[in-house]
Amino acid sequence: MKRVLVLFFVALLVMALNPVRAQEKLQVYITGLPESGLEWFRNEAFPAFQATYGSDVTLEIITGGWGDFDATVAGWITTGSGPDIVYLGSEYAATYGDLLKDVSAYFTEEDLAAFLPAALETASWDGALRGMPLLMSPRPIYYRTDLFAEGSEIPLTFADALEFVRANSIVEDNAMVQMGFMDIGSGLFDAQEFIAYIWSAGGELYYEDGSSAFDSEATAEALQYMYDRRRIILPTESTAGLPPFEGYPIASGRVVSGIFPLWNMPPTTDPLWENIAIAPYPAGENGSPVVQVFIDWLSVPQYVPDEKLGLVTDFLKFITSQENAIALSNVVGFTPVRVDAWDSLRANPVWNTLLDLTVEYGRGFSDIRASAELRPLIVEQVTLFLTDQQSLEDTLQNLKDEYDAILQENGYLD
Repeated sequence: MKRVLVLFFVALLVMALNPVRAQEKLQVYITGLPESGLEWFRNEAFPAFQATYGSDVTLEIITGGWGDFDATVAGWITTGSGPDIVYLGSEYAATYGDLLKDVSAYFTEEDLAAFLPAALETASWDGALRGMPLLMSPRPIYYRTDLFAEGSEIPLTFADALEFVRANSIVEDNAMVQMGFMDIGSGLFDAQEFIAYIWSAGGELYYEDGSSAFDSEATAEALQYMYDRRRIILPTESTAGLPPFEGYPIASGRVVSGIFPLWNMPPTTDPLWENIAIAPYPAGENGSPVVQVFIDWLSVPQYVPDEKLGLVTDFLKFITSQENAIALSNVVGFTPVRVDAWDSLRANPVWNTLLDLTVEYGRGFSDIRASAELRPLIVEQVTLFLTDQQSLEDTLQNLKDEYDAILQENGYLD
């Protein structure tokens, strides 16, 4: 009996000196990555984090698509229950704002020093870090220099861009033969491109009081530029588009310049790049050229308990480390947001140029308030103007009035 009691007390002492840590579960929601990226998280990143942090931590990925993204994420963040870390697109810090945790205190200047400033700004709201940037996709303009009309040069102003498009567009028998410019949507209008031109015209989307600045001179200049460019390429709305072609638009021989994601461009080792130049978006009279940068990031919802923030931020530091930034980029093909993860990319001349332009001209597609409702508003109103169904003045006023109503309804305006 004495021996049993001794063993019992020894067991209690061992437990006291070596308490069993409660198993912690970390849920991460990720969307938009290919299956190879998800497998990298499950099979490489998660086990490596467990080896560092402790095997008592379990990690789980919740996946989804962009189609149901807004409804799914809004449900979690607004109701206060969901994954510990939520993958967000470039513009969503403004959408959720104070519904995301301020994690600034968990990161030192040294922790953040290697990140592209535009990436950190994208993951911030009201001056506070709300998560960590993960990947980016710079979106410049690409030019087929071997197709240039005589005397053409890469334009850096709206006025020069119109002259370039005029010299390099061909319409015969009311049908396009060659496009001096093709946008990402191939329809000569894209809402994100429109916002970029407001910025490159020296404007912003909001006044200091938070109301819409769609009635500004910069917005008018951006809209007029897009209209004039459209009428050069598409003289009338009945003008037929380019005949069908296969493969990359820039490689078709019919497109002289355009905005495309890098996945819709030839591989950077393709010899065609000897005849492809990269440049920022042109600027208005009082603006500066811009390269639009789309940044995906990992946010921390406000409902995450404070006592769990240590684990959550440790994971964010781990997954955005230099080593993992390089590894994930190699798996999914997107660009790391850490400048110290660019060495291998810079060995390629195409990437070297693209990264230089991103540093010099890059502006994150961020602080887009009520973005889910803004995009259809822009498409509706601007399409009316571009297709001669509405005046410039009415378009500006309608954008202003309707967006202000959206902002007020969503709590951005008193």
